[in-house]
Amino acid sequence: TSLAVGLAAAAAAIAVGAIVGTLAGFTGGLVDEVLMRITDAFQTVPSFLLALAFVSVVGPSLGVVVAAIALGAWTGPARVARAEVLSIRERDFVAGARVIGMHPLEIAFREVLPNALPPVLALSSVIVAAAILTEAALSFLGLGDPNRMTWGGMIAEGRTVLRTAPFLSIIPGVALVLTVLGVYLAGEGVVETTAVRRSLS
Repeated sequence: TSLAVGLAAAAAAIAVGAIVGTLAGFTGGLVDEVLMRITDAFQTVPSFLLALAFVSVVGPSLGVVVAAIALGAWTGPARVARAEVLSIRERDFVAGARVIGMHPLEIAFREVLPNALPPVLALSSVIVAAAILTEAALSFLGLGDPNRMTWGGMIAEGRTVLRTAPFLSIIPGVALVLTVLGVYLAGEGVVETTAVRRSLS
């Protein structure tokens, strides 16, 4: 469950961040200013505290936990997407799309966004790893979905018998660490491979 929550939260955060960053970078002006100030406001609050407050107010459930984690993780992808869009929006193929009369939103999401995605997706491993840890921490504090078994919940339940049966906490703890490490290293490998292919092309 922890891995599934991490993947779902990362996907939601990247989707929201990519959309916000694309709108801000491509539109510019007042829209860019407003969206970036909203992004700044979210970045001033630590993501875990934001997730903790959101789950505490709304109530623990799988969907709420995913939304809470994504709520604190979308700002990074948004900034990266905006920076990429700013560098792409003046290229020849974008000018050509304007000349043939494409709608600005169609240009932004059909022509510009796909070209801005690779650097955004490079953040995915870090976001997934952080999301898994956040979900485990929320479950450890009793704010995860009570109907789901998670590593954080298993570690918390094992505390009561830590002296007599330490493996009840150690095994899920080790699984959590190995999963986070594996996700991060796999993501780094993908980023390096993508960078090499882009440099060759």
